[in-house]
Amino acid sequence: MKRWLSTAYVVVVLGFGLASLWPNLSVRFAPVELKASPTAASASVPPALKPGPALPEVDKVSLNTASQAELESLPGIGPALAQRIIEGRPYRSIDELDRIKGVGSKLLERLRPLVTL
Repeated sequence: MKRWLSTAYVVVVLGFGLASLWPNLSVRFAPVELKASPTAASASVPPALKPGPALPEVDKVSLNTASQAELESLPGIGPALAQRIIEGRPYRSIDELDRIKGVGSKLLERLRPLVTL
């Protein structure tokens, strides 16, 4: 009988403690304001809040002047490929990267927005 009472006492104390903490544990959301015209709303949204993949704003890497470390910072470019790109200089167009061994059409399309001449 004593054991049941002590267990009941613990449950009641924990229940009251949880009840007093519950308002602080709930998530409160800020009110959302909806605009009437979706086209007008999308025009005023900053680029950082627009849907789509998050791409960092970075300076383009110059194929003709970049160091090996700068070329290696590009996605899909390792030390050997960076060295082959340097040896193939000068470039007159970005499409000329296709002649470098190890640069295929997929890698070229991935690099196109990241490089310049």
